[in-house]
Amino acid sequence: MASVEFKHPRIAPVFTGAFAAHATVLADDLGLFRALADTALTDHDLDRPPWVENRIRIEGVLNTLCRIDAVRRTADAYRLTDFGLELGRQAPVFRLWLGGYASVLADQISGAVDPRSGVRGGVVAESSSQIGSRYIDETFIQLVDSLQPAGRICDLGCGTGRRLLKICRETGQPGLGYDISADAIRAAQATVAEARGLGIDLEINQGDATTLPRNVSGVDIVTQAFMTHHIAPDDYCTAVLASYRVRFPGARYLVVFDTVSSSDPEHPELFAPGFDYIHALQNMEPRSRADALRIFDEAGYSCQQELELAVPNSYAWVLKFGSDGP
Repeated sequence: MASVEFKHPRIAPVFTGAFAAHATVLADDLGLFRALADTALTDHDLDRPPWVENRIRIEGVLNTLCRIDAVRRTADAYRLTDFGLELGRQAPVFRLWLGGYASVLADQISGAVDPRSGVRGGVVAESSSQIGSRYIDETFIQLVDSLQPAGRICDLGCGTGRRLLKICRETGQPGLGYDISADAIRAAQATVAEARGLGIDLEINQGDATTLPRNVSGVDIVTQAFMTHHIAPDDYCTAVLASYRVRFPGARYLVVFDTVSSSDPEHPELFAPGFDYIHALQNMEPRSRADALRIFDEAGYSCQQELELAVPNSYAWVLKFGSDGP
């Protein structure tokens, strides 16, 4: 299966190490090595000053260092290993190159940074499209096609629109896409032009899925891939998902693909280390599968189908729109 590739015995440790190197610098910044050299840090400690203001980031750092056995979690406490103690002593070397020359390193990877989020939207859109094409799109297309769409397919967070175009070609239905990134929308214009050449009705607009116009007509199926976890906190996510039932009157299904928190943190692979750490730095706590299902239910959807995906810790859910608005 494709998912095996995410656990390649030589590639995965290199990938995990990249995040662990960054976490080493941040741990030093936050004073974690000094604190852990003296005693363990418990969950109770992290809920109190001076740690509580950065609790999610700190947990992200500590859990990333757990992956390389620099820190170990036992019961409710984090402790430095002998290796972690030495890593802390060598942190100035990491800081010199990764901290002092962070801009030099980052500037070698192309793509404009969104000043609001600090994210290179074009890189995210293109990389996500490539990962999706390899591991996700076939499943996504088959799942949407199995629902026998009879109207517009609206993809929220469509990126470059490549997946949406594939779905439209397979189902013979028109497509509507929204993405918040201006870089992604610029890249999507090539997709729209290709669709036009194929005689496919495809429209892609810049827009925030949480503030879409009401009464978007003609939409039968709404899709949302790997962005639901960005809508936080939970009560706000519930409200946003519930709002789709007003924004898309007449839609039958919401198809959600998303990643949840890792259930196997001890074994590194190529997706979970990045997912968990980056979102911790953004002060977002990844949801569990149970959390996601609860939110769908509270938003007024009934889960008709669940599929485990090739991407680790990721699922597809087919959610049926309720008959009444929120």
